[in-house]
Amino acid sequence: MSDKSNVVSFDKAGEKHRHSRMHDAKEAKIEEMKDRFKAALPDKPRPVKDYLKKKRAKKKR
Repeated sequence: MSDKSNVVSFDKAGEKHRHSRMHDAKEAKIEEMKDRFKAALPDKPRPVKDYLKKKRAKKKR
């Protein structure tokens, strides 16, 4: 009698919203980093991208 297409999975919905919030938080953090690096190093073309690449490389070692 119940239609399966109308059933909402709270686990999936919660995970989707959690992922969205985490993504937004990471984007905000990167924007803040861009502003800080731009103020400190105005002559470097990609300071945040270089910083994150260096950090990832260090983590893989």
